[in-house]
Amino acid sequence: MQIIHILVLVIVYFSIFSISSSTFAASTDGICRSATWNRNGITVAGGKGQGSALNQLAYPEGVFVDDDGAIFIADRDNHRVIKYMPGASNGELVAGGNKPGNNSNQLYTPSKVVVDKHGTMFICDRINNRVQRWSKNANQGETIMKNITCWGLALDMEGSLYVSDMEGHQVIQWPQNRIVAGGNGKGNALNQLVHPYHIFVHQDGSIFITDKGNNRIVKWAVGANQGTVIAGFNGYGNGVDQLYRPYAVVVDQMNTAYVLEYINLRVTRWFEGEKSSSIIIGGDGYGLGADKLYFPRDIAFDRQGNLYIKVLVINRSKVMDNYFKMEANHHLQEPFLLFILKK
Repeated sequence: MQIIHILVLVIVYFSIFSISSSTFAASTDGICRSATWNRNGITVAGGKGQGSALNQLAYPEGVFVDDDGAIFIADRDNHRVIKYMPGASNGELVAGGNKPGNNSNQLYTPSKVVVDKHGTMFICDRINNRVQRWSKNANQGETIMKNITCWGLALDMEGSLYVSDMEGHQVIQWPQNRIVAGGNGKGNALNQLVHPYHIFVHQDGSIFITDKGNNRIVKWAVGANQGTVIAGFNGYGNGVDQLYRPYAVVVDQMNTAYVLEYINLRVTRWFEGEKSSSIIIGGDGYGLGADKLYFPRDIAFDRQGNLYIKVLVINRSKVMDNYFKMEANHHLQEPFLLFILKK
């Protein structure tokens, strides 16, 4: 079979039934337990082959969706950040794109981007071991953190930035420049982390961390000196109580965690207080079809509850490097706001 690398952004979105016009206002509620996901996706960005044109991507890493539905993509091998407006066929270059380098207008394999309510971007510039801040419409960035092996980024409701320091086995809060998780060496104790990847900050300030090397998700409450395991209770594996190389996590307002696993090729859902999970998509190996995940790497929700998964999707004779948006059939208990910052 011929393998063609086509980098696209595929969306699967929630189909919502019997919901009023106020459904998507912010609230403290989340997705009901009976939610199910349609596993077919649609392309919303890329799909024109691997390349550097504005309708192409090259091994994108992180994804962020703002309150207006704009999708920001850390387009790794193009060393840039691309912004796609809803329905657009071409992206807009908003950072980097000036070949790999360490100048203020350059990036070098960015792994994650997040955007605050003012439109300011924070970018994990991975090979340069720095975090860049790009103001809206700026043509260059400002280094706000350096000498850090950053991978994941997250913002809290007050605008503080959280950075996973992968080789430091810790999470750092900026501008406070303080360690808020880990920092006690590499290990599996509850006050330790091993190669933390993507992170998520809940509206109550709790930090959810993909503790990749320990194959678990840990929650650190505000001011805590150790974490609590909320997913992955039995070492690595593909059981309902296990994780294998978790790469990303998002959490709704009911504290239900959605975990993306790189090796198990799946997204699992973990209800608060439970020690077993259910599979939303994937988990059944490679195959030919839009419901097969191939080395997924990032996950995000938008304001409407759409779930974005950065994957390689095996589809007939092609291997496509995609963001996958999953279409769900579910009822909401109340209006809700997932991980997007409030305006």
